[in-house]
Amino acid sequence: MRSATIVALFAVVAILGILSGVLFAFAGDLPEISALDNYNPSTITRVYASNGNVIGEFAVQRRLVIGYEDISPKLREAIISAEDADFNSHFGLSISRILITLLRDVFEHRLGNPAGASTLTQQLARNLFPIGFEKSIDRKVKEALLAIQIEKRYTKREILTLYCNQIHFGHGTNGVEAAARLYFNKRAKDVTLEEAALIAGIIQSPARQSPYVDMAAATRRRNYVLQRMAEENYITADEAEKAKTAPIALKGQPQPEKSIAPYYLEEVRKHLERQYGAKALYESGLSVTTTLDPALQLIANRAIEKGLRTYDKRHGWRRPTRATPFGC
Repeated sequence: MRSATIVALFAVVAILGILSGVLFAFAGDLPEISALDNYNPSTITRVYASNGNVIGEFAVQRRLVIGYEDISPKLREAIISAEDADFNSHFGLSISRILITLLRDVFEHRLGNPAGASTLTQQLARNLFPIGFEKSIDRKVKEALLAIQIEKRYTKREILTLYCNQIHFGHGTNGVEAAARLYFNKRAKDVTLEEAALIAGIIQSPARQSPYVDMAAATRRRNYVLQRMAEENYITADEAEKAKTAPIALKGQPQPEKSIAPYYLEEVRKHLERQYGAKALYESGLSVTTTLDPALQLIANRAIEKGLRTYDKRHGWRRPTRATPFGC
C-alpha cells in the first residue's frame, strides 16, 4: 500500500514537472492577453445618402460589433450547445474532451496530427492571436495556455461576447450580427429558434454548411444543433422537433446590393482613402453621410438609361465590324 502511494506521488510530481516545463517553454512566446481590453476588430464602413439609406459599404471583413444583450438568448444557447456544452463550467479547457481525443488519436495513430477538442475559449484564442491554424501539438499547447489566461482575465459573458463578434460565418462575414443580416436580414437579437440554430451550425464549416452553398447540409447541421439544445435542456424535445420541420427562409443575400450611385460612391471612396488612409477606410467602421438624394439619383439614372437607348436607336442597326466565331 505504501509503495503504491509513493508511486502515485512520484507520478503526480512527474506530471507537475512536465507541465511546469511546458509552461516555461511557451510562456515567453505568447501574446499579451491584455490586448483584448481594447478589442477593436475590422468592421464595415458604411456610406449613407442624405435620407439615411445605405448607398455603399467598404470592408475587409463584414462585421458589426454588438454587446451581450444584443445577442438573442437562443442564439447564445445554440452556439454553446453546438460548440462547447461545458463552456459555463470549464476553465478554458475541457479535460474530458482532451482525454477522449487523445485516446482516439492514439488508437488511430494520429499523434502527429491531433484531432480537435477545442473549447469555445480555445477557438477564440486561435482566431484572435497569431498562433496559426495548423494541426500541431505546438499550436495546441499555445492555444490551451492562451485559453487559460483568457478565462482568468475575463468573465464568461465577456468571452462569449468576444467570440460572437469574432467568429467567421462565411461569405466574408464575421460576427453574429452580420451573419443574422446576411442570412435573414435581421438583427442578432431578433432571430427565431430555428434561425439561431442554423447560424450556430454554420460555425463548424462555413464554406460547406452555408445555406447559400448547400441547403441540405445546412439543414442537417441546424437540426443537429436543435437536438443538442434539447439535450442540454435549453429547449424541450417538442420545441426541437417542431423547429426541425420549419423551412429555411433566407431573406438576406451573400453579396451586397449594387449601389444606386456607383460612380459617386467611388469618388467618396477615393476621398476617404486620401483623407484617412486605406486601413481606416476598410477596417475602422467609419460612418459617412453624404448629400446624395436617392430620389433625384434614381431620376438621373433613368434619364441616362433612356438617353442611351434613344441615342442607340437613332443610329439604327449597325452590322458587326468583324466576323464573330462560328458565324454567331
